[in-house]
Amino acid sequence: MSNQKTLKEQNSKLIWTFFSFNAVLFYLLAIVPIIKFQEFDWQEFVKGQGIWLMLIPLILFILNGIISSNQKAVITFWRFKNPLPACRAFSHYAQKDDRIDNKILEAKFSPLPETAKEQNSLWYKIYKLFQEDPIVKKSHKDFLLGRDLCSIALLFFVFGGILGIFLISDITKWWYLIFAFFQYIILAVVAQNHGKRFVCNVLALETSKQS
Repeated sequence: MSNQKTLKEQNSKLIWTFFSFNAVLFYLLAIVPIIKFQEFDWQEFVKGQGIWLMLIPLILFILNGIISSNQKAVITFWRFKNPLPACRAFSHYAQKDDRIDNKILEAKFSPLPETAKEQNSLWYKIYKLFQEDPIVKKSHKDFLLGRDLCSIALLFFVFGGILGIFLISDITKWWYLIFAFFQYIILAVVAQNHGKRFVCNVLALETSKQS
């Protein structure tokens, strides 16, 4: 757990940069156009609609913090049941990675687990042996970053999109929705690839140490 916390801390600047970019973009599209700067009154702005508009980034950040790791995995991998990538480590991903010698895995852990829960459990035990390896740490860090960015992107698409329909004018609102949607899809694919690589890197190291 401490290792994961450290990796999250290392990703924090990039996460905040991504979050800030989306918050500023929404602000420029939804809030700035409704402000008449020549007649701008901060007190009226705060007392009126401005106060909750300014709280949107904070609300989104809190919501992202509330989302559990398992829920983030669902958001990333589009699987409601057993969404973690290691749940398919031996039955799927290991079969498609040329670096992994499945004969070695079968010889050492025979019979290889078939259920999602058992696959995830065995993979995690192997991971603990290599968690300090630079390759594993890097792939783990990339996966956590991709997963968190993907979750934030979905929040902006859902909540920013709903508010954008009412606050962003003309055709711009639809361009914003298209941008937010594809941002989420692209980040989901990126996070999925990093998750698969993370799983396979652990198994590749496990089989290579036997030779």
